[in-house]
Amino acid sequence: MARRKSQAALEFLITYGWALLAILITLAALYYFGILDFAKYLPDRCLFTSQLECVDFVMKNNEIIFKLVNNLGEQITVQSISLTNDATPPLSCTPPAAGFSWNPSDEKDFTFTSCSGGGFIKNEQVEAKVTLTYFAPATPSQPLHAVNGKIQGRVQ
Repeated sequence: MARRKSQAALEFLITYGWALLAILITLAALYYFGILDFAKYLPDRCLFTSQLECVDFVMKNNEIIFKLVNNLGEQITVQSISLTNDATPPLSCTPPAAGFSWNPSDEKDFTFTSCSGGGFIKNEQVEAKVTLTYFAPATPSQPLHAVNGKIQGRVQ
């Protein structure tokens, strides 16, 4: 009697185990072939600090263009600006020229050209990390400050 109960329990577990395995394999195949690509549902966003606010951005034609506003309340000089990501190979772009002055409340367009690698493919979701280094000429010792930002969106 106990043997029949254990056999029935074992058959129950094996039957539903195979069904669960078939469902998991089906979901894995759908994800592998891009049918269940959840990245396409992520919103486009441009995140920087409140001192250098991101107003707009676009990724297209091997370029990444974004607009920042200087909310620091003083003039700054941009020392350098770079862009990369965590992909292999990483995103590589030609940065805009640095060494310019930026007045408070002014908007500035930054255009990175010749972008390649890092998943920079049309209709793909890309996340780029931006580092901007600046100093304030009015500050006596002129220490360098670094601001990090993130741009995430679909390449048009």
